[in-house]
Amino acid sequence: MAKTPISLIIDDGSPVNLYYFHDLMREHELIVPIEHVQRFASICEKHGVRGKFSVVPMPAGLGRLDKGLSHCPLEHVKKFNETVRKRIAPMFSLTPEIISHYFAFDVKTERFLGMQEDIYFSTLSAEQIADYVSYAINILCNVDLVPDGVTSPWMTGIDNEQNYAEGIGMAFKRTLNRDRTFYFLHNQSVLNAPKVMCSTPETGMVVSIPRDFPDVFWPGNNPGNDADVKRKIKEGIDRIISEDGRGGQFRELLDAGRPIVFISHWQSLFSDGRAYGLDGFEVLMERISRYFGDNVEWLTFKEIAERY
Repeated sequence: MAKTPISLIIDDGSPVNLYYFHDLMREHELIVPIEHVQRFASICEKHGVRGKFSVVPMPAGLGRLDKGLSHCPLEHVKKFNETVRKRIAPMFSLTPEIISHYFAFDVKTERFLGMQEDIYFSTLSAEQIADYVSYAINILCNVDLVPDGVTSPWMTGIDNEQNYAEGIGMAFKRTLNRDRTFYFLHNQSVLNAPKVMCSTPETGMVVSIPRDFPDVFWPGNNPGNDADVKRKIKEGIDRIISEDGRGGQFRELLDAGRPIVFISHWQSLFSDGRAYGLDGFEVLMERISRYFGDNVEWLTFKEIAERY
């Protein structure tokens, strides 16, 4: 019997906590310790997890990963890059999450613009998008984090998707001479399965890969009653796979004959240094291994794009 492909999305990877800039009304921890990166990698290694891990080239506009970030020690940035390269890249397809995840960046003048990236991309041509994505790819390549595809911050590209797909393909052809790449933008309710969005000599083949589940670890971002946060995370895990393995959405999707894709965010797992999300992630991975280990096959997004 063929095994069901499964994969994990981690968005917003960075040496800093991007939720710090997402919620300005409360105080948050800015620096994500290397110990968090190491523990995440160890859990994935233990359970054979594969998927897609995004790295933001200029996180929140604080600077470039290849040159240093303000408010973050340079040695910490270098250690983050090194740890991702050595421990996460072997298990995950890396992607830029465009350039900053927040404000759009003029790649010609190298200045930030007064709009978010998702708004900016609404009006760009495929060629302009290729320039933008190429800039992001080059930053990651400068620190030996060679990407395989692109992650969309917010809903970037949603209202200009044909140009978006073509621009991504053109960028990978131009910078890395790749004939096949992918991007993550949609959830499963919009896109039922991985889909080829364009395939031309100029773009190569570009595959859009959707997710199935929401980020059930997101409650870890919000300071508050610890017991309440833990309860919400546990309820989210139980909706995917019940404690006894007999119920949950995961079992319902097994017979669909396509990849099952989970998602979480780097800051959700970090949980402002409390690691409630990472604790929950470990529980979910243990349930998958215990109840479905013989029925599933972990794939990176690059492998999904090649297969589907």
